[in-house]
This record gives sequence, structure tokens and C-alpha cells, in this order.
Amino acid sequence: RFSSAEFTIGDWTAVVRGNWVYDRISGPAHRLDVSLRARGGVAARHLPHGLVGQAFASNEPRHGRVDEYPASGTFRTSAMAEGAIE
Repeated sequence: RFSSAEFTIGDWTAVVRGNWVYDRISGPAHRLDVSLRARGGVAARHLPHGLVGQAFASNEPRHGRVDEYPASGTFRTSAMAEGAIE
């Protein structure tokens, strides 16, 4: 079991939790999960920007361009969140 931390600044709350990297092939064995919450209408009062900020601008999901991953071999992403930010 991992520790967690909660930070509240104004009307924003961030929660950080440690967790395992499941089905890990290589690289780090642990990760940090971060969740953000906005209280009141703070997200609506400020112009959203960036991937995280724009997630608060609409209740509808945002779907950007998606890469097609090969079954094996190396791969370089090209989507880079294109279309998710509008």
C-alpha cells in the first residue's frame, strides 16, 4: 500500500497517490496518479488552457487523434494529443 497526499489551493484540490505499474515490461515499477477537482464555478470563471484545463471546460469527452500501435517492434507516436485541444 502506498501513501497519498491532498493539496488544496483556493478552489482547486489535487490528490496524488502512489501505485504500481501493472503489466510492466521495463522501466519504473511505481507511478504517481494525480487527480484534480474544482469547487464551485472556478473552472467556468477562468478560460481553460492546456490538456488538463480544457478537461474542465466541458462535460463531454474529448477525443483526439489516436495512434495505431504495431503488434511488435518499435513505434514513434505521431498523434501528440492532436484534436484533443480545441
